[in-house]
Amino acid sequence: MIESPSTFSLDIFDSPVKDHLYFIVKSLGYDPHELLPVIEVAIKRAKELIRKPEESIFYPQIIMYKIIEEALRYILGVLSQSEKFASAYKRIRSYSSIFLVGAGLSFESNMPLSDTLEDLLKFCGVENYDELRKNKKKCLKFKQEFKKICNKKSVGTSHKLIAHNFPKYILEIICLNWDNLIERAAKELGKVINKINEDVAVTGERYLWKFHGDVDNIKKDNVKGKGGWVFPDEEGYVFNNFSKYVEEKGLLNSIFTFVIVGYSEKERNIYKKIIETFEKKPKRPTFRVGLDLKRLHDKNYIVGPADFVLKNILPLQL
Repeated sequence: MIESPSTFSLDIFDSPVKDHLYFIVKSLGYDPHELLPVIEVAIKRAKELIRKPEESIFYPQIIMYKIIEEALRYILGVLSQSEKFASAYKRIRSYSSIFLVGAGLSFESNMPLSDTLEDLLKFCGVENYDELRKNKKKCLKFKQEFKKICNKKSVGTSHKLIAHNFPKYILEIICLNWDNLIERAAKELGKVINKINEDVAVTGERYLWKFHGDVDNIKKDNVKGKGGWVFPDEEGYVFNNFSKYVEEKGLLNSIFTFVIVGYSEKERNIYKKIIETFEKKPKRPTFRVGLDLKRLHDKNYIVGPADFVLKNILPLQL
């Protein structure tokens, strides 16, 4: 039975298109599983660009191959970023770097993202984060359940690469995730990364900063700066000790490469207090790693999953 134009959806092509693109990516010598996020966003973007006139329902094969053609164009663009890779690699090797990482870093470890965390909220008996903040018992349960989920996940290549390059080529790590996958990756590599997960006096240098919470620091009270977690509906948070630290260590007047991985930059406080300062005051070489195909031709935006990109831009490899 042929679907009517009102019910016809390009989503019916997702599975065959994905299979076809998997085969092409593999034939080009790449791991299609590693590039799965790119394949998925390329298909989504292709469907947005494909015009669907009513008569297209009578020629589904033609439409499917148009989606494949358009998605493949993006994928090939992602695979042709050698100049971007080289540019980031040279600057990280020359100046070292500071990394700021968000949820996209832990995608390969299958950590739940903001949309799937809604299930965990409901499991803990609340509908939203505002309700969670108002109920200490349920807030504590949310953190404990998230830790259980985290404990079942394996560290990814991205976490290992960051840990491996710290502190020689990555001077500081700012992690806005609650998980402890970078720390566990370091342990697997026989390293120790000192982390700051509360707003306390800092005497040493070279740290992993956890402003937004840490599964290794769960407390009954959710007080920011004292082990409290910052939830996705908030404006972000930066420890006061971090501002003092970067000033005392001379980072504000030093050149380094600033790398932002898997972070949407929607939190106002993080942008104003860290990103804007590190990127523009004074101007420093800055690279962003993400999956926004619309920025594929931006010379300082590298499109791809974190594990795929970091294997091309970090000096020390596993």
